Amino acid sequence: MGNKESIERKKNYAKLLYTVEGVTVGKELAERVGVSAVTISKWINSEDWEHLRASVIITKESELRRLYMQITELNDTIFTRAKGERFASNKEADTLIKLTAAVKQLETDTSIAEAIEVVKKLINHIRQDDYKKAQEVTVLADAFIKSLLK
Repeated sequence: MGNKESIERKKNYAKLLYTVEGVTVGKELAERVGVSAVTISKWINSEDWEHLRASVIITKESELRRLYMQITELNDTIFTRAKGERFASNKEADTLIKLTAAVKQLETDTSIAEAIEVVKKLINHIRQDDYKKAQEVTVLADAFIKSLLK
């Protein structure tokens, strides 16, 4: 694997840690990702990660809720028709199929951001009882997340 690909993976991992996990201390990011603090600072500023961090508000659950609302609204529209005419048109059926597929994909796919969220909750839980063990798990979790980026 080329050095450029390795750097890009590290940058993406740092971006996920910054925007999703909330690791905003440059030194910690640098240590966890394996680059210099200067590089981290350059990435944060040149790509406006602060803005990205603020925009990571849309969660999987909220997007699923929106899709379900669309499906419900379309079905409600269909069911307002007279009895015997409560069938989806070709266009409506196509829309229902696409919305249902989007729901299925969101419900079954696990993104790297979600993996980070689960790992973060686990580490925070362990940290309450054993700070040292949480640090050890963090190192293992970072390796796991890096493996997902390959």
